[in-house]
Amino acid sequence: MSPGTSTLEKRARQILGVSPEAGAQAIKKAYRRLARQYHPDRNPNDKTVVEKFLLITEAYQYLLYHKLPGRNSRLAAGVTLENEDADKLYARWWMEHFGEFF
Repeated sequence: MSPGTSTLEKRARQILGVSPEAGAQAIKKAYRRLARQYHPDRNPNDKTVVEKFLLITEAYQYLLYHKLPGRNSRLAAGVTLENEDADKLYARWWMEHFGEFF
């Protein structure tokens, strides 16, 4: 990673568990491993798996295809796989950025 690496790239790499020097092949391999582990079809009784799967997919798309996170991005909000309450974290991020309008 270059000195000017964005916070989003750092988060995305942390979520996928890849090093700053990891290339496309390593990113794909990490994504596939995590996608299998957290796929909703493999964990039908776990409600948190959907959020984790979407976060992993968003991180992968950002790193490989440079797709910027959308308006309701969990990646931009700082959600990680370890966070228990993603909604609370997102609400805090949202208030930090847009709370002044209310």
